[in-house]
Amino acid sequence: MKTFNHNGPVILVGGSLIEQKLLSNLSHSHPIYAADSGANFLLQKKINFEAVIGDMDSIDKKIIKDQNINKLHITHQDTTDLQKCFLNIEAKFFIGFGFLDLRLDHTLASLTAINGKHSAKAIILVGEIDTVVWAREKWSCKIPKNTRISIWPLGNQSFDKSVGLKYPLDNLKMNPINLIGTSNETTGNYFSITPKEQNLMKYITIIPTKFFINVYNSLIPKNK
Repeated sequence: MKTFNHNGPVILVGGSLIEQKLLSNLSHSHPIYAADSGANFLLQKKINFEAVIGDMDSIDKKIIKDQNINKLHITHQDTTDLQKCFLNIEAKFFIGFGFLDLRLDHTLASLTAINGKHSAKAIILVGEIDTVVWAREKWSCKIPKNTRISIWPLGNQSFDKSVGLKYPLDNLKMNPINLIGTSNETTGNYFSITPKEQNLMKYITIIPTKFFINVYNSLIPKNK
């Protein structure tokens, strides 16, 4: 049994650069958790959150001492703070802010985390320039024609087909050291990606953050 359980989407906030306007717009729609130093930002902006999860190595000492703040202190260093969140929160959808920008090693660690153990059907990580999408099954999105979109393998990934992409994924096998899908683009106002059903999803889709709301509307259930 995980420590925290939710039927709907959950917002995670990390310690990297944060799209404040987007987070503010969603802050009253879904429960929020801080991944370690993400709590510093949330308290500064007076955004309520359920708990802070992590090894607490980057958090304000005042937060650690505050008995009114729910904390899950996990001291081991075998997992990142984002992984600690995934392993202790049960949710079908995660929307993450503050996990992609600033340090490259932290960004890569975030990609490793969404490619690992979690309960999600879909994960959206929002950056200043790009938004990363991980989806467990086929997914589609309404998005303007000629939008830059990259399909990036994080392991061996096979695709059944795609619709609406300049470079189709039909019967394609991708691997990060052989064939990748950077700088593809949409050919119409809609695209869909259908991976091979027998495979665990080992890829992400990268879309400009200015189209975040398109991604959000395509993946997050309206009644949640």
